[in-house]
Amino acid sequence: MRQVAIEVVHERKSKILNAVIHHFIKTGKPVGSNVLIDEYNIKLSPATVRNLMAELEEDGFLTQPHTSAGRIPTDKGYRAYVDSLVKLQKFAIEEEERIKKEYEQKHKEIETLLSETSRILSGLSQYTGFVLAPKAQYDEISNIELLQIAPDQLLIVLLTHTGMVKHKKVNASLSPEQLTKLRSFLNEKLRGVPLAQANKIISEEVADFKQKRAEIYQVVEKIGDIFYAIQDDIYIDGTSNAASIPDFIDFEPIKSIIKLNEDKEKLIQLISEDFDSGAINVKIGSENLPAELKDLSIITTSYNDGNRTIGVLGIIGPKRMPYDKMMSLVSAVSKMLNEVFKKGG
Repeated sequence: MRQVAIEVVHERKSKILNAVIHHFIKTGKPVGSNVLIDEYNIKLSPATVRNLMAELEEDGFLTQPHTSAGRIPTDKGYRAYVDSLVKLQKFAIEEEERIKKEYEQKHKEIETLLSETSRILSGLSQYTGFVLAPKAQYDEISNIELLQIAPDQLLIVLLTHTGMVKHKKVNASLSPEQLTKLRSFLNEKLRGVPLAQANKIISEEVADFKQKRAEIYQVVEKIGDIFYAIQDDIYIDGTSNAASIPDFIDFEPIKSIIKLNEDKEKLIQLISEDFDSGAINVKIGSENLPAELKDLSIITTSYNDGNRTIGVLGIIGPKRMPYDKMMSLVSAVSKMLNEVFKKGG
């Protein structure tokens, strides 16, 4: 009896696994050997295909929901499928044009851009899209402006090198001369300093400032508190899309997505794990922590300002999703953001 080389068996298994997953993603139904032979050009006998599917099940890549039914992929099977996507399919030209048009409509402030980007990800994927804003430890202060907008109210306008704009009001009343002194002090000490370090710098400098300009010392302290309160922010759109996904026959996955929207810190912590990877990252089902995300997959990648990574974006959806298309979407949107931040810098 002629033995088949191990490499050939591996290639056949890989082809069958990819075909099963592709068909299951498309139909949502368990896949049998006849379907693979008829629709996926697998030139093997039904018995050989059944044996290979049984081996894939033993290896943990497939599972059989019912004795008489076909097979469906496990998390391990999805992982093998995603890892086999060596080359991401190019995004369709018309969809790239749609993304570009969305960006042409963007407003000047980066907050609006990031909010729009999460909406684009959500709209084109029909899942939940998110964008982690430039992280405070990397986003440097470009300029600080102070405006006395009312007799007892001061507006602090903060601009960062990525174009982020922060507005904050504090209760204070300063003369034009005092405003000029304070503006000069803040820009001299903080220009080029990462947001996360600004409060520390102010704390170190404020003692000397108190002696020389005691009249506005309290305002400096309030501004220091503003920097201390600045935290990483995330923009999420499309949580309602989860309700229309056929895979979510019960309410648990939908509740998980809604919880992530409410508890943004948990999502920020989860996606920040891949902050410096510089690649497309896919977490499938049980690979996601915490456990309540076992029915979801998360696809992320980072974006940069031309010099370094500054944020993360991606989508959250069901395990049964067209991974190649979603990975291409995330990659395409990341490239668009890279261009925006390079130009902004």
